[in-house]
Amino acid sequence: MDEPHSCPHCGHMLSMFTEPVPDKGERLAARVVSVVASWWFPIGLITAITIWGIINLLYRGLEPYPMLPLAILATTLGSIAALQGPLILITQRRSAQRDRARDRETYLVASRNEQELHELLTEMTRLRSTLEKMKRIHEGNLTLFIS
Repeated sequence: MDEPHSCPHCGHMLSMFTEPVPDKGERLAARVVSVVASWWFPIGLITAITIWGIINLLYRGLEPYPMLPLAILATTLGSIAALQGPLILITQRRSAQRDRARDRETYLVASRNEQELHELLTEMTRLRSTLEKMKRIHEGNLTLFIS
């Protein structure tokens, strides 16, 4: 679980987001999705369908009935529909990885900006202090000059 991120200099919160701890079912689902959302799953599915088709051709031969082209078309369309889910999962998984990388980069930029702001604040405080000292010295010299 990610802890909320705070400024390393002053401690105020940079991000309030905390990722919830996944339960056992969510971890299992994530493992299943990682298998299904890999390129090996569609390749294995295509291989299994091809082997099934070859076995059917070798043991049954070509049927003389006109329903065979429709069965082949139905098998092809069913295979395409079966492949769409894993391909969508692959796309979403990669998109989520890019989003996480972008979020990490955003956090790093925010941290650097916070550091620069703290440095600017420190420098402004130092300059303000120097100006106050110069003002007191100048007022003291002006008082001596008038007296």
